Amino acid sequence: MTKTCKLLLALFSIASLLAMLGCSSTQSGDQAGSVPAAQSAAAPKTIVFGTESEVEMINPVLNGDQDVDTLLFRGLTKPTSDNEVAPDIAKEWTVSTDQREYTFVLREDVAWEDGNPLTAEDVKFTLDTLLNPATNSPIQSDFNEIDRVEVLEPHKVKITLKDPFPPLLNKLKLGLLPKHLLEGKEINTAEFNRKPVGNGPFKLKEWKTDQSIVLVRNDKFHGTKPQIDEMIIRPVTDPNTRLMQLKTGEIDLAYMELNQEGSVKDTDPFTALQMTTVDYRGILYNFRNPLFQDPQVRLAMSAALDREALVQGVLFGKGQPAYGPLQKSWANDPAPEGAELRPEEAKALLEKAGWKPGADGVLVKDGTRFEFDLVSPATDTVRVALANAVRTQLKPFGISVNPKPLDWSAIQFDKIDAFMIAWGSEFDPDDHTYRVFHSSQIENGLYNYGAYRNDKVDKRLTEARIEPERDKRKDLYAEFQRELRKDPAFNFLVYVDALYGVSKKISGVGNRPLGHHGAGVLWNIEEWTVK
Repeated sequence: MTKTCKLLLALFSIASLLAMLGCSSTQSGDQAGSVPAAQSAAAPKTIVFGTESEVEMINPVLNGDQDVDTLLFRGLTKPTSDNEVAPDIAKEWTVSTDQREYTFVLREDVAWEDGNPLTAEDVKFTLDTLLNPATNSPIQSDFNEIDRVEVLEPHKVKITLKDPFPPLLNKLKLGLLPKHLLEGKEINTAEFNRKPVGNGPFKLKEWKTDQSIVLVRNDKFHGTKPQIDEMIIRPVTDPNTRLMQLKTGEIDLAYMELNQEGSVKDTDPFTALQMTTVDYRGILYNFRNPLFQDPQVRLAMSAALDREALVQGVLFGKGQPAYGPLQKSWANDPAPEGAELRPEEAKALLEKAGWKPGADGVLVKDGTRFEFDLVSPATDTVRVALANAVRTQLKPFGISVNPKPLDWSAIQFDKIDAFMIAWGSEFDPDDHTYRVFHSSQIENGLYNYGAYRNDKVDKRLTEARIEPERDKRKDLYAEFQRELRKDPAFNFLVYVDALYGVSKKISGVGNRPLGHHGAGVLWNIEEWTVK
């Protein structure tokens, strides 16, 4: 055998030995539990939620309605799929015969994410903090029938009311706050508002200002654990940018403009989900302006508006004509005329009120032109479009409307003429009626922007919120609505459906009527799944 052959044979033997060793090592590793790369632990199931504005703070007492708060904080009760009341942290409750005392028994397995147990002390602390005038909570008026909160046992609490207050159970979906972290702190400036410690299905992992909030599943959550590992909240203020990022898959969930549905293709990684809401738009009048003092003027404008044309032209058919604030509620009192266009009635009312055509066609009375600015948030394309449409519809009647889109920071409600308002609650009819229309909320509240005053409206709203029997409450709300139709605070225009872009990898999004500006889309987040 030549030296070359011997060398080749030796090399072949070494290669064979190495191959055998390699194979043996692999087999040994498999038996020890190693997993091929393709079978390694799955990547986290993540949803990126593109929001219309940046989240300033996370604190349910300070925010009122904010979807993100519900991810971290839960309350004594929760809404069901049809917006009725169900137990949450309170497993049961009893109500006294006079309906002024509610005694709640709490679940004993509820903990804050730092491991501390949630107790009746936290319930008392939350409600006492909310009712403290120094807190300046935007939802304080929703709870001002509470007289006192008493801790009876570690997991038992009693709420005593000044009067019967049927909306209470619904309002107690309010997320609770941890006493052990916030007692003695200035609630409005507490570091907690940027580093919250909650009891909800998710907890904060990271917060980068102007960039993102990263939430991860809270394994201490007392309810059904989410199947989603991570939620990323990312502010994307421009609607066209949100649409583009839905198309590229950069975000998985976002509120869409109604006119964007036509640009959604079958090949896109998301679908456009249309959802009904209780979310209305209307013209809020500033009653500090003498132009709007005469109810006949507001009634005339209401009769002059073609709401069906607004639904088709501005909302692309995604909504309904509006005639009142409780149109979607069990307490609704249907308007006899609905929301129909009544041009002859409009002209007759204006003439009766003393308005005559001027030289340029604009109505004039005592030297004053019937002209006003209609302000809308510049970033809200629907409200801007509605303001422009209102100008067009009222012009033939001699009413000159000047649409005025402004940045939110530039809007002063006590200075403007009129505003394109947006309200609506899917819960108890007391929501978004008492705090919006009652005169007590002009100075002490935040939401009676137009300084509307009507003694009969005040009386009916007060009586309705403390009447124990639902049938009688409905009668009282009917009287409220009839008085509001005689002396309107707003000219109601349309109810707006919500359009959400939802990634095709997400399933389980619950379809129930949503609230103001599509709020509440995350209501059943624990049931969502991600492919």
